[in-house]
Amino acid sequence: MKKRPNNNRGIIVGITGGIACGKTTVSNLLAEKGAIPINADEIGHQLLKSDSPVIDKLVDSFGAEILEDSGDVSRKKLGTIVFNDKKAREKLNAILHPLIIKRSRARARELVTDNPSCVVLLDAPLLIEAGAYDSVDLIVVVTTSQNMQIKRILDRSKEQNRPLTEAEAQARIDAQMPLSEKAKYADIVICNDGTQEELQKQVDALWMKLQTDL
Repeated sequence: MKKRPNNNRGIIVGITGGIACGKTTVSNLLAEKGAIPINADEIGHQLLKSDSPVIDKLVDSFGAEILEDSGDVSRKKLGTIVFNDKKAREKLNAILHPLIIKRSRARARELVTDNPSCVVLLDAPLLIEAGAYDSVDLIVVVTTSQNMQIKRILDRSKEQNRPLTEAEAQARIDAQMPLSEKAKYADIVICNDGTQEELQKQVDALWMKLQTDL
């Protein structure tokens, strides 16, 4: 953990990793212990709603065909475009990430300032790629095997009634920074390719460290 500029505030923990590695699962387990999660993906999903401040930019960049009848952006239609085109993906990131980072940082800082004993979790898939890792006190990278990633992506897509093919799942993995690279930024790596019990033990150890450092 890097030295906090102000020890009279709480701790901001960045939780990141690859798609379907279990970042949100780890955040949920920590939340059960009292941590406060901020999910960057959820902020991003809100920015795809019809009342989003960037909706016009999204339509201008990717066309009106990305919209549902409700006026919201279809994540499946947009995903088909950006996960198969690096330049399109970079354009999307340039539109969404500044707002995602701004909103999540502001909320995290507000929480740790108001409560010096709290632990805030910034659950952000692109924490490292977006350069937001310098705003957290501890970086946790959640990893798993690629086979497990693909299985989870496919299972989740079916549950959401937006089934993907294995090739589409692989494209989503390939679109992200390799887990081996992300792990280089980590203060702590949590491996999530075993049992729930094994994951829980790692989360328990992390929580003990956080309580010691508060």
